[in-house]
Amino acid sequence: MTEKILDYMRRCGMLPSNGNIAVGVSGGPDSVCLLFVLVQLRERLGLHLEAVHVNHGLRAEAVQDEAYVRKLCAEWRVPLTVETISVEQLAAKKGIGCEEAGRGARYEAFERCLGRMDRTEGERGCIAVAHHRDDRAETFLFHLLRGTGLDGMAGIRPVRAARTGARIIRPLLETGRDEIEAFLKEQGIGWRTDATNGQEIYTRNKIRLRLLPYAEREICAGAGEHLAREAALLERTADFVRKCTREGLERCLLRKQEGRELVLSVSGLCREEPFLREQIVRECLLRTGTGRDLTAAHVEAALHLAEPDCQSGKRLCLPACRAEAAREFDRIVFRRLADPLPRTVSLPSPSGWERFLPSGDAILSVPGLGQVSVRFLAGPGGTGGKSAESADFLKNIPRKKYTKWFDYDKITESVVFRTRRTGDYLAIDDAFSRKSLKKYMIGEKIPANERESLPLLADGQHIMWVPGYRTSTAYRVTGRTAVIMEISCREEFASAATKDTKEEKQDGGKS
Repeated sequence: MTEKILDYMRRCGMLPSNGNIAVGVSGGPDSVCLLFVLVQLRERLGLHLEAVHVNHGLRAEAVQDEAYVRKLCAEWRVPLTVETISVEQLAAKKGIGCEEAGRGARYEAFERCLGRMDRTEGERGCIAVAHHRDDRAETFLFHLLRGTGLDGMAGIRPVRAARTGARIIRPLLETGRDEIEAFLKEQGIGWRTDATNGQEIYTRNKIRLRLLPYAEREICAGAGEHLAREAALLERTADFVRKCTREGLERCLLRKQEGRELVLSVSGLCREEPFLREQIVRECLLRTGTGRDLTAAHVEAALHLAEPDCQSGKRLCLPACRAEAAREFDRIVFRRLADPLPRTVSLPSPSGWERFLPSGDAILSVPGLGQVSVRFLAGPGGTGGKSAESADFLKNIPRKKYTKWFDYDKITESVVFRTRRTGDYLAIDDAFSRKSLKKYMIGEKIPANERESLPLLADGQHIMWVPGYRTSTAYRVTGRTAVIMEISCREEFASAATKDTKEEKQDGGKS
């Protein structure tokens, strides 16, 4: 096993010139195996190791995990850095999910550790993390099912650059989970088990616990290994396509302002092969926006701007990516959206609270609603489908009281669950006529003593949804919708304000 991993490290150029490696160690089998292999290679390769353990404070067992990592590092004579971070507080502060916040906190801790280890200017060590072959297969499936591009399907790469410029390496990426656990048992080494890995609370867990075992059992033995191999092939394919894309972009480019604006010739873009055309548009959105949550549906919608019948002045806004694209005669202009200016609003009442929605699939807890799930789906407008196909799609819009679909690209600010504020309003008809939230609540006879604590889904001061009552018509999903945001609350949500509501009547049967 050790020689296999060393061979992979050499093939992928993972060994640092100064020998410094900061190793992420959670206490699970993967990270314990990684640390053990590097310890075995330490003297032979002249490695300088330091382990990093991050206690997220999310599980009761976290104290025992930390104690176990301390014990291992002491036995193997590996310096250890332990950082304790309240991930829940960090997630709330940044308005993101706990999983995303925890990942960011871990990598920041790894980078701080490596920064202390690297004392020689011009030489950088590596950050070693324990992603393995099964992780690569799961990531491949996860991205494939969500409709990602080549880079997404390539998924986890053996080496990538960290924010500080250091390299993040994954020495176990050709090694399977079963191999890792068998090796540790053979060496008489134990590990800690995270109970949440066996719970189907995250999409990745469902892939790991249901989809891959089914594929291995019912379709093809070794399916996980085959998927990981395909991901590696797609990684090389993606690198080649990226090179061709950059060359194609230069051929179409009329003007650029790095990070802010790119202007393409429509006629030049249309001369490129259709596949390369898609990649060029995607590259433009990545360069001008944040690259966050960019989907195939976004790229497809932007491509429509190059069609012969597209009128000058047509504009596509992608707030999730902080990017926009506009047709201006024989040009397509890609720009970065300005960050929204802070609004001056009245302070919330003493009962006020906020829960910002993450920009990816997640589950969050909302006062008065309990567990709320957020999902992002491809809409008919991002597929170039015919009108009949769009009509069929729209028939499937959920009519449930506590599951609603919204056109994500019509959102202009951060989406948040909160209580009411002065100036709140919603659109109430097909002409998008506005009605103040106060007047709406009075018209619905919502008791005055409950209005301050009623949970609302808001985009700035525009109320997207009053759960249990109605949605704003401004965010309605149509045949042109590229990305759908689905919000689903527990059906047992109940309050005196909504128990007698006949939402279908209020909503006119429309979402």
